[in-house]
Amino acid sequence: MFNWQLPNIGAWILILVIWEAFWKGIGLWKSAKKGDTVWFMAIFLTNLFGLIPLFYLWRTKQLKVVIEDIKNFFKSIFSKFQKK
Repeated sequence: MFNWQLPNIGAWILILVIWEAFWKGIGLWKSAKKGDTVWFMAIFLTNLFGLIPLFYLWRTKQLKVVIEDIKNFFKSIFSKFQKK
């Protein structure tokens, strides 16, 4: 009678998982290096699509540095491909 179909959301889930893992990894790394145990545990125990790690990095004024590091990383990768 009804032909209900769910949209294919597998790609979106994969993108969200990668986004979460990326920001969680950076947040955990930075909080561990600074010795912020409470932030480390908050980031480790929650999954909110990277919002808590992003907030931590912003709050501790490390977000701009991380974004610059990411830009430089991708620039170095793209410069290698342009030389070939």
